[in-house]
Amino acid sequence: MSRVAPLSGYLHELRRTFARAARQARACGHPVLAAASFPLEGVDPFRVFTAWDDGATPCLYWESHAPASRFFAWGCALELSAHGDRRFAQLQASWHTLLDSAVTDGPVAPRACGGFRFDTRGERHPHWADFADASLMLANLTVLHNADGGQVLCQHLVDAEDDPLALATYYCTLLLRLNRVPAADAGAPSLLSHRPDDPGAWQARAASAVDAIRAGRLGKVVLARDQRYEATALPAAWQLLDGLRQQSGSAHLFACRRGSACFLGATPERLVRVNGGELQTHAMAGTTARDDDPQRDAALAEALLASPKERQEHGLVVDAIRQALHPLCQHLEIAAEPELHRLSRVQHLCTPIRGRPSHGVDLLDLVEALHPTPAVGGHPRDAALDYIRHHEALDRGWYAGPLGWLDAEGNGDFLVALRSALLTTDEARLFAGCGLVADSDPAREYRETCLKLAAMQAALHIGEPLPEARPRREARPL
Repeated sequence: MSRVAPLSGYLHELRRTFARAARQARACGHPVLAAASFPLEGVDPFRVFTAWDDGATPCLYWESHAPASRFFAWGCALELSAHGDRRFAQLQASWHTLLDSAVTDGPVAPRACGGFRFDTRGERHPHWADFADASLMLANLTVLHNADGGQVLCQHLVDAEDDPLALATYYCTLLLRLNRVPAADAGAPSLLSHRPDDPGAWQARAASAVDAIRAGRLGKVVLARDQRYEATALPAAWQLLDGLRQQSGSAHLFACRRGSACFLGATPERLVRVNGGELQTHAMAGTTARDDDPQRDAALAEALLASPKERQEHGLVVDAIRQALHPLCQHLEIAAEPELHRLSRVQHLCTPIRGRPSHGVDLLDLVEALHPTPAVGGHPRDAALDYIRHHEALDRGWYAGPLGWLDAEGNGDFLVALRSALLTTDEARLFAGCGLVADSDPAREYRETCLKLAAMQAALHIGEPLPEARPRREARPL
């Protein structure tokens, strides 16, 4: 049972915050951000997501691990957006300008959440039209749950002429709704058809990329592909996320709605997290399958750790992260050897990295420096991005881009949006990619993308992977 009462107390506090913000708006001559937060126990952010996602209102559900944290951000008080190569710097400037005049009450700092396009110079297709090059949303209402317990954050852009009591009353109606979250209706999705891709065409592109690498034009490139499913009624976003959670307990979950489209996934990869001035990230590259048989599973893991090809690919990512973060950090600690990061269907090489950003370095500075890592782009970065633009034949949109949140105290967390899908009104578009180096086998790399697509296919209730997607039971890494 949720406990958001006494609403009378919340009404008083909200009215006071909005009145202060209105006075501040009169003094500075422009609308100002008002943020009020309260303790909130007994409300599950995921359950609120299942009830409040109406297929149109902007929202973001987030569930991360190490440490465990969940939140659901609903409604758009303000969107900060930017375009082109300077999008990170533009958003950072807009964020700081907004905070300069903000009025804040309560334990939770103002926060914004959203994501970034993988490449502002890449192909653009209509299905990504609702997702800007860079977009951070300040939600009207955010329900949070972490190690400190539950909280709720109310945010509004207040003008000088706004009525504080009317605003407070509106937000109290939202808080009251949290007491009456109905049970979710699972529905019965009806998938009509799968639009098959051409394995031969993708493998030919991969072979050309390997030739370019062997010719010395670049050291590594990541090629992605998508798989499309049409339906009369797709599963709700929360249904897919719930299915992904059951399959991938250690993955980070996200679902970001813009208009009628929802981009969601269960990614194993964190780009960067900052909390209390401490930085946390990891290098993740090198992949093989899982197996139900423990001995077989262990053999696959040992082969992955021993594979020169996979270790070379992983080393490129470690070196690139070191070079990107070193100028921005006063301290950086990188594990000497990779460890295994195991998911339900695949396992990866992972090297933990910790550090402390230098004075004056913000979270978005770190995001810009790291994105894209060689794990999702390639190496050298510029050469790999140029190759992808000309040869991948895909609009990645926000796939493989940074997605996450930041707050007014400099804390935040951004994931790499992998193992993901874009849901529109009548279509699900699934994305997967893999890294290519000089000794990559295009057929084996295609099967790796099939492994990465399998979890989302199962969440869509498609059943077993399509025949060409079934991994072969080999002793060597895929």
